[in-house]
Amino acid sequence: METWNPEKAASWNQAPKLHYCLDYDRQKAELFVTRLEAVTSNHDGGCDCYVQGSVANRTGSVEAQTALKKRQLHTTWEEGLVLPLAEEELPTASLTLTLRTCDRFSRHSVAGELCLGLDGTSVPLGAAQWGELKTSAKEPSAGAGEVLLSISYLPAANRLLVVLIKAKNLHSNQSKELLGKDVSVKVTLKHQARKLKKKQTKRAKHKINPVWNEMIMFELPDDLLQASSVELEVLGQDESGQSCALGHCSLGLHTSGSERSHWEEMLKNPRRQIAMWHQLHL
Repeated sequence: METWNPEKAASWNQAPKLHYCLDYDRQKAELFVTRLEAVTSNHDGGCDCYVQGSVANRTGSVEAQTALKKRQLHTTWEEGLVLPLAEEELPTASLTLTLRTCDRFSRHSVAGELCLGLDGTSVPLGAAQWGELKTSAKEPSAGAGEVLLSISYLPAANRLLVVLIKAKNLHSNQSKELLGKDVSVKVTLKHQARKLKKKQTKRAKHKINPVWNEMIMFELPDDLLQASSVELEVLGQDESGQSCALGHCSLGLHTSGSERSHWEEMLKNPRRQIAMWHQLHL
């Protein structure tokens, strides 16, 4: 692997590869992952990519990730990963390096991952090397599908705009009888724990991947925005016309992952429509 040519291999249609170097600072009790480079094919998807590192030991796990970079066949990061790890944990700890891609709607996908033992034998500290990333056909899914929506805030008008664009893979083991029926989305505006208003989209005519392209508008004073949130519930109809939930998600600063980052992006960029995919939960 030391003589492997990344520029030549970039055109190969095979598993992505990651270049890395591991070092350990005994005084600071920190593991460093540096000299990060990735080589991918044209088929790995995503317009941006980043490397996520996760160390698992007997007491739990810690994570760190690089910044997003524009994905190329050969992508290089100037920064490294810093992961706290006690020296006595090194022999039994493991490191997982994951290459993730991100599209323009902030949908994050795994391009491949590499699992390394930190006992110092299989992966010598201080030695830079290439490793082939293991890939899977698709990432595990929670089974409820995803929803694509945009949010924006107009400060001059005190208006919060939520645009429900479409949903994907609305599979639910508990609600198979609902698939094939019309679906809608109920949107609830909350301030802290208090429900302020709720509105519902029209019913869409597609059973698995419905499309709404519908705007929901709420009046919301600027000083309430930080502590407010939006809850979304995708609803199907059974034979009797009764509504049943197919999945839900919540956007706001009290959440985590993409649901929190979407709200943060809206706060930083008022008046700008920002669209993201979100996983629905049962």
